[in-house]
Amino acid sequence: MDQFAALTNELESAGVPHEMITYSGAQHAFTVFGGSRYQEAADKKFWKR
Repeated sequence: MDQFAALTNELESAGVPHEMITYSGAQHAFTVFGGSRYQEAADKKFWKR
């Protein structure tokens, strides 16, 4: 989350429009169906966006 916060700060400082979203408990690649990190609830929320 340190890198997430740092990126957010950099984008805001540069005036770059952005939206940062986290999915609680979901790791990188959480939408890869059948993968070891797949998180069904987070995947469904992701696709609704």
